[in-house]
Amino acid sequence: MGEAGVDAFSPALEQAAAIARGEAGAAELAAGYLERIERLDPRLNAYCLLTPELAARQEPAATGPLAGVAVSIKDLVPLAGHPYTRGSRAFRDEVAEVDAFAVARLKAEGLRILGKTTTAELGGRPVTDHGLHGAARNPWDVAHTAGGSSGGAAAAVAAGLCAIAHGSDGGGSVRIPAACCGVVGLKPSRGRISLGPELGAPWGGLLTDGVLARTVADAAAGLDAMAGHLPGDPYWADVGQESFLDAVSRPTGALRIAFATEAWAPASAGGRSGPSDAHAVPVDLEVVGAVREVAALCGSLGHRVGEGGPRTEALRPPQSTIFAAAMAAQPVADRSLLDPANALAAAHGDTLSAADHVRALDALHAECRRVVAFWDDVDVLITPTFPMPAPRVGEMGADPASAAGEHLDWLSFTYPANCTGQPAISLPLAVHSSGLPIGVQLTGPPRGDALILALGAQLEAARPWPLRPPGGWG
Repeated sequence: MGEAGVDAFSPALEQAAAIARGEAGAAELAAGYLERIERLDPRLNAYCLLTPELAARQEPAATGPLAGVAVSIKDLVPLAGHPYTRGSRAFRDEVAEVDAFAVARLKAEGLRILGKTTTAELGGRPVTDHGLHGAARNPWDVAHTAGGSSGGAAAAVAAGLCAIAHGSDGGGSVRIPAACCGVVGLKPSRGRISLGPELGAPWGGLLTDGVLARTVADAAAGLDAMAGHLPGDPYWADVGQESFLDAVSRPTGALRIAFATEAWAPASAGGRSGPSDAHAVPVDLEVVGAVREVAALCGSLGHRVGEGGPRTEALRPPQSTIFAAAMAAQPVADRSLLDPANALAAAHGDTLSAADHVRALDALHAECRRVVAFWDDVDVLITPTFPMPAPRVGEMGADPASAAGEHLDWLSFTYPANCTGQPAISLPLAVHSSGLPIGVQLTGPPRGDALILALGAQLEAARPWPLRPPGGWG
């Protein structure tokens, strides 16, 4: 690689511009990525499948901002004619009959698909350590997890094994791995990207496709490429006249910004929790410091900044019920094939009634209205993406019996946006003393995708981030 000044770590938009000018060849860039994957991915396990026949072609009429660039697809969505394992032994022999909507859009926009990335089984964990295809490792330190469930996608972007990556996020599964691996991770608004044609509202509407990228502008262009609806979609967030890429450079004026570094968990898995029966989730002091530094940076950029955030722990019990019901609904005849943590969740789901599920959805939506009201007086909330940097591979959730609590504690700052449907983005704005990246999250108001992208671009410009991890990924 290295045509016309672009290489494997060049932003996707720069690669696309070089291709459009005839200064770089799209097929040659894709071939360069495939060569890098063959050479470097044995250390990471970012990919579970390569598709060189798709990498070699693109739609001839495609003229979008990302036309010609190389993209990866998370193995949690179907890619027609290719294995569709969802990271599970239970589906290891399944082949997809159709493309997911997001995949079809990426193809139509002219992106070249390199392959499918390793995922946590069924998206059930925030680490990619236990699925069918093994652990996805962190390019900053391969002894540590890449996060999950889009761990392979984040590792691929960080190590220069694709230009941009598709991911999905049901509780933080784009933002957590992005923070672990030092890349940008965007979870758009609920309904911004159709989950059809196979899915309607999986996990009670908590799940959405998303983007992992090296820059905020790349993430915006990736959202433009995937956004849209199918007739009959249960949710939709209408796409306006202005593209999200255009919004990145749009002035925001002085924003009302809040920041919070505390997260709370209910005292027990059941019932409705409040401040009197909740406990604080431990947050690494360097992570706290990173958020405070970013808040101060926002102040220096002319925004009005204050401390505070909504309490969200009451979302956790109904969210857990919805997740267990979703696991129980998976068409798996032999649950001994599942990750033990997912098998336990499915077994718990078996004990729930349809009425339990309806009550959980009602409780979730009622609590979401209270949480979202916080944005009546605030434009953006800044928090950590995670309470602590990436743990070592196999460390988190090693005991299936306690895995759910560990996972939800780690997702304390991310899963609320899945419950409310708000857009959120993780930015790689700091480095821990361990040498691992720290992610800082921006959560916007309902349908405020353009707003958080614009603020993210301001922060990226004020605090540039290295486009490649240290050492060994040349």
